Parts: sequence; structure tokens; C-alpha cells
Amino acid sequence: MGVCATAIFDIRNMDKVGHGDTGRVGAVAAQTTNLVNAASRSSIEPVQKVANTALNYIDDAGNVVGVTNAASKVTGFASKAVNPLLCVASGVRVLKDDDQYAALIEEGCAMGAMFAGEKLLKTLVANPIAQKEVKTTSKWATKIASTIQDATKNLTGAKKVLATIAADLALVGVSILSFDVGKKVGKKLSGRDEQDTINTSQSGLNYNS
Repeated sequence: MGVCATAIFDIRNMDKVGHGDTGRVGAVAAQTTNLVNAASRSSIEPVQKVANTALNYIDDAGNVVGVTNAASKVTGFASKAVNPLLCVASGVRVLKDDDQYAALIEEGCAMGAMFAGEKLLKTLVANPIAQKEVKTTSKWATKIASTIQDATKNLTGAKKVLATIAADLALVGVSILSFDVGKKVGKKLSGRDEQDTINTSQSGLNYNS
């Protein structure tokens, strides 16, 4: 995941925490760490310099307490922790809901669809553009990924940056769309979509949006 996508996800999670989705606090911490790590590899020198300075501080702090390569260990943990922490946040939302059974169905569908959508976009587009290894047993997915990888391998300069940003924006869009679609499917399965329709038709306002 590039700097652009990581930054957008981080800001969105911060906004959701600010609006009461407190279960996302852990995800925000992990995403922020991932953002610093991604920025340290940025082609924009001032951004790279600031990020590397932050990582050096983490290394220095680790050395004080006897932990070597602290920055590498922290960023490595954070890169693997985001999705599990998002699942924790989803669990918190279920526990806070008055109808936990319905909420479990809705959250399960939403999170499952989101992870599936992100995985598909990364496999077919984001990783090939970044010239990363594409791991899939599907022949059609391999063919699409290889085609995109071959088409973008010679991009340099501004074209390479634009392609990377486009892939990041596509990832964010697919993630949001997949979550929303999964949520709607979950509401349909739980029966709460009918209640939403009743609330909207009676008042003229949709309080669930």
C-alpha cells in the first residue's frame, strides 16, 4: 500500500474515532506507523527525511531500553496489525449495538466484503504496478496482473508516480465500496434494512446514513 492510500485510510479512521467509533484507536496507531514507514520510502526528499527522522527516534528509544532495530520491529508489527485491529473495532461496534445478533451479521458481511475487495484490487492492480510479486493460483488473475505489470514496468518519473497514486485511489475506492455493499447485504440478511425503510418513510429523513 502506497503513501496516498495509507494516508487516506489513516485520516478516515481518525475521523471515525472522532465521531464515536472508538474501537478504531488501535487501527489509527498502526496506520499512522505504516504511514511513517511508507513515507520513509517516498521519492519526495523532504517527506522521506521527516519520516526517517521519526524512525531514527524510535531506534534511539529502543536502544535505551536494550531493543535493537526497534523501528523495523514496530513497523513490521504495524503492517500486520491493521486488519486484525479493524476486526477488533468491528467487534466493539457489535458489542455496542442494541441488537448484537443483527450487528454481527452486518459487520461480518461488511468486513468480509471489504477484505475481499482490497485483496482483489491489490492482486490485480496495486501490486503489479508496484512491481511486487503477485501471489495467486488463479490463471485469469495471474494473466491480468502480468499484463498490468508488463504495461507499467517501464514507467518512470511523473508517469510512475501518477500510476501509483491512481492505484492507491482505486484501492481506497474499492475498499469503501466493498464495505458499503457488504453492509447493505448484511442489513438485508439481518432484516434491519426494512426497519431503515420504515424510519425513512415515516419521517422523511434517514437517521441511519
